[in-house]
Amino acid sequence: MSIVWWEVETPAPEAFQAFHGAMWGWTFRPAFADTELGADYWIVHDGESGIGGLQRGLPGADPRAGVRLYVLVEDLEAAIERAVTLGATVERARTELGGDDRWFGVVTDPGGVSFGLWTAEPSRSAADPVSRS
Repeated sequence: MSIVWWEVETPAPEAFQAFHGAMWGWTFRPAFADTELGADYWIVHDGESGIGGLQRGLPGADPRAGVRLYVLVEDLEAAIERAVTLGATVERARTELGGDDRWFGVVTDPGGVSFGLWTAEPSRSAADPVSRS
């Protein structure tokens, strides 16, 4: 089984676009307006590749349960700091799960979408002997 698509539904897609465009360099192209879907919908692009979808949630609708995505980053603390600078809030700072490649953090973007940041790198704190890349 392979994952073939991911999609985010939020009442604030403009905030999602501004945040994730600045964070990852993603671009967003409108799609499906002239189809039966007829919704505010954008294809999320990384370069020229369509990697997911973004849809405006219905006004007043309760948020839908969904899947949290984790994005691989080289420097977890720098990614969390950048996310906060762009308006995110931290749900969980660096957390170790044990082993040599299990550190993550979780942030919520300005549109209320929670996502994880995952790294295989040990802590990059000033007290840590690991050098920054």
